[in-house]
Amino acid sequence: MADVVIIDKVEDDDYQGKAFKKVTDKTGKVFNVKYGQGGKLKEKWPLLVGGTTIEIEWGVYNEKPFVRDFKVVAEAGQVAELPSQKPDSLPPQPGEELPPPAPQAVGMMTKEIGDMMRAEMLGKIFGAKIAVELTKWYRSQALGITRIPYEGKDLPVFK
Repeated sequence: MADVVIIDKVEDDDYQGKAFKKVTDKTGKVFNVKYGQGGKLKEKWPLLVGGTTIEIEWGVYNEKPFVRDFKVVAEAGQVAELPSQKPDSLPPQPGEELPPPAPQAVGMMTKEIGDMMRAEMLGKIFGAKIAVELTKWYRSQALGITRIPYEGKDLPVFK
């Protein structure tokens, strides 16, 4: 994952005797740029100047984000062409591949659809056509998880 930010200010800081750069971007977000493996980030510290636009490559260590690397997109005083970042709330474009849903989300959705089916609310909430598709999906989930072999001919048909 990468972010493009404009640096507001850079401060020298240290923790337990190890120096690093404390960077604040124009939105007020603060992050630390440490030495990096073999000092590769320390060599780039002079590039961290207020007004500079950088692209940050993030990593995760012990469930905490850290700056793995960064590169200058535009120096201070220059205008950067920022990549358009699509909000997660927009629907996918035709042909766009989506990541698979998290297993927890699939499990929760399976339970919720089952609850709505038992309460006879599926059709009232989603309408008849979508209720039929959700019921088919629910059946495929239940039969797939339980590994019950079926050919489909013994199941009720929905219209």
